[in-house]
Amino acid sequence: MISNNAAIVSEIGWNHVIAVTGALGSGKTEFTMSLADAMAETRDKITLADMDIINPYFCLRTVIQQLERGKVSILDPPGEMKWGDMSYINPEIRTKIYDASIRLILDIGGDAQGALALKQFEPEIREAGYDLIFVVNPYRTHTRTLKELSEMRAKLEDIGGLEVTAVVANPHFMDQTKPEECADGVKKVKSFAEDMGLDMLFGIAERSIFDEVRELLDDDIRLWRMKREILLPWESPGSVLI
Repeated sequence: MISNNAAIVSEIGWNHVIAVTGALGSGKTEFTMSLADAMAETRDKITLADMDIINPYFCLRTVIQQLERGKVSILDPPGEMKWGDMSYINPEIRTKIYDASIRLILDIGGDAQGALALKQFEPEIREAGYDLIFVVNPYRTHTRTLKELSEMRAKLEDIGGLEVTAVVANPHFMDQTKPEECADGVKKVKSFAEDMGLDMLFGIAERSIFDEVRELLDDDIRLWRMKREILLPWESPGSVLI
């Protein structure tokens, strides 16, 4: 029996390239990892490309050992470039855009610099077919109102050259999120998406509150079950607070 997330993946018609973006604090990278796992469960061979050059300490390369398993592989900056101060995008991404044997997921930074990273592959991504998913946390600065979200979307599209095709709602206050806050946030993002003429693919709820959030939402709203992979320093096993 497939998982809740794999069932959701199976219901959606995906393009070859899936680019995921979102503002700082949206949970974009957590979702990108979870999406890759769910797609691998549906027997897709997945390549995850780390294109987040904004904050290298909350991105895919920090959890690469957990991710490189089964059908999920990672393209990240090689060698010393992985943690360097200079922005670097693995050029193998261009090859993977044309690789019909895999599905390519791109983890994109959410500001102008991240959009520029996407821009360099725009012609190839358009030719291959793409989904550009905007992960929205309505409780974070710059995405709390429709006006703020619309402005961020317009800036991303203007710089990156690709159009946002759908949104995903990820309302959270880290591990302090209450079920009612999550459900209300999902409804808020759904309203934002409708006003912008976009589909909301689904909402996201951390697994500890998933069942309660599910009961608070209409049945026609898909709900993704999230397991956090990227932990803050003091949340890691064996960490000591000084």
